[in-house]
Amino acid sequence: MRSKVLASLLVAIAFLLPAPALLAQDSSAPSEYAVKAAFLYNFALYTEWPTLPAEAFEFCVLGKDPFGFHLDNIGRKKLQGKVIHIRRLGANQDVKTCHLLFIPASEKDNYLRMAVMLSQQAILTVTDAPQVDEKWPVMMISLVPEGERYTFDINQAAAKIAGLSFSSKLLHLARNVK
Repeated sequence: MRSKVLASLLVAIAFLLPAPALLAQDSSAPSEYAVKAAFLYNFALYTEWPTLPAEAFEFCVLGKDPFGFHLDNIGRKKLQGKVIHIRRLGANQDVKTCHLLFIPASEKDNYLRMAVMLSQQAILTVTDAPQVDEKWPVMMISLVPEGERYTFDINQAAAKIAGLSFSSKLLHLARNVK
């Protein structure tokens, strides 16, 4: 059973991983942000929160939303039997009700202002910033283009501080786990 689930996850992720350069060659292929939106959903699918939301999972995007309708499509799915609400947040809006927070690379300064508060919240933080280091405190997952595909790095220590844990399936697929 476990190997079937892992095989299904590998097939699903492999299908969605082409890098943007390849996507431009085939207009029927999913766009970069369609792929990234699918990653967000799968990250959430393989994350355990200390308590499940009563009604809905809140997927939030800080600042300018690069996803457009691709994230709205994810909002039509369910996660652990709960609906997914998509919220686009300005720099000064409250993130405490978010379960997943995507921070585009362009929002690094706004993220730094809220990082201390985020470390105390069970919020899965994800970015597509090309270089994630100590200047991105409490960042849990970083999407990384690697050749013709996307991969990701996981900061498991940051997740544990926030009370989140990742499935071994997700950890196994990560390029790097800290």
